[in-house]
Parts: sequence; structure tokens; C-alpha cells
Amino acid sequence: MLIERMPNHAAAVLSKPSLLLFGAGGHARVVADAVLCSGQWGVVLASDRDARVCTGDLLPGVAMVTLSGLPTAQGPACALHVSIGHNASRQREAMLLGLEWLATVVHPSASVSAHAFVAAGCFIAAQSVLAPGAQLGIGVVINHAAVVDHEVRIGAFSHIAPGAVLGGAAQIGARVLVGAGAVVLPGVSVCDDAVIGAGAVVSAHVLVAGTWAGVPARKLK
Repeated sequence: MLIERMPNHAAAVLSKPSLLLFGAGGHARVVADAVLCSGQWGVVLASDRDARVCTGDLLPGVAMVTLSGLPTAQGPACALHVSIGHNASRQREAMLLGLEWLATVVHPSASVSAHAFVAAGCFIAAQSVLAPGAQLGIGVVINHAAVVDHEVRIGAFSHIAPGAVLGGAAQIGARVLVGAGAVVLPGVSVCDDAVIGAGAVVSAHVLVAGTWAGVPARKLK
């Protein structure tokens, strides 16, 4: 992967690992802010498949760059984080760019148990909580102030929106969207590709993909 524009940084910054954020929307700016707050990375760049948006800065200190080609067998020049909020799009780009290069981003204000498991490419936003025994699959997004209680399992490329709460031992499938402020009660499972509406309360297993909303949550026709 060739990067056409590289900002100048001090030697101390260059000694840290570099990170490329792939995506240029609002979610990407949230991720970029977490990256800058963490201080973990040296050179931080951002890009997108739409070359028209690859100018200027995503945020101050995160330059947009144009990619001259897809990753080769030798891999990209730096670690990657696919900063796209839409589940299917995030999965597609991660597969194209190469899962082996994915990096997880954690905001320093998040509470992440040392006894939780977080796979590559996840994003854990400010004020969120990840309790002991929780397990996140590849590319999961835990957004602002979401709570993932003990022994919860979340499948790859799911998105837990701001303020959502997953009760202990809840089981969330792949590419699931749990909307803002929604609650999945302890021990309840949600199947792959389901959408849980904002503010919904899921009190029984969700076995069929589709949009579920209300209190208690029911499948919308």
C-alpha cells in the first residue's frame, strides 16, 4: 500500500507504531479522537475509497491521504483500523484490506477488564464498560457509555450503540446493531444480522433477523 502524503513528525513520534484509519465519516472522527487521546500511536493517517474526500485533515493531527492501490502480499505500511460504523461495510473493507493488519482502538476513559477478551479491529469508545469474561469478536464497535456485562459474547462486526446495556451472559451474534439506549437482558441471545431499535428492551431470545423494537422488543413487520 503506497501513501501519497505523509506529515512531518518528531523522531519521538516516529518511534511509535503508525496507524491508518480507513473511513472518513463521523464514526472515523470519533475513532480518530480516541486514537489521539490514547497517545499509543505515532503517525496517524486516514483514508477512504472516495479519493474526493482524501484531502485536508480528518481531525487536526490526522491527515487524509490517498491510497494508490490495495494492500499487497507484503501488507500495508502500518497497522489498520476500519473506522466505518455500518457493520456490513466495515466487514467488507476489513476483509479486503486484510484481517491480519487490524488494530484495536480503546479510548483511555473506557473501563476494560483485564479479564475480558477483545479481538483485533475493535473500537471501544469513551466511558464504555467491558466487564470480566466479556468477549468481543473481530471488528466490534462498543460505542460511547455502552455497558457490556460479565460473560457477554459479541460476534464479529457487531455495533453496540451509545448507552446500550448488555446484561450478563447475553449472546450477541455477528453484524448485529444494538441501538442507542437499548437493553438486552441477562442470558438473552440475539441472532446474526438483527437490528435492535433504540430504547428497546430485549427480554426473550431473538431468533430471526430483522428489526426489533419496543418494550418488550417485538419484530417489526
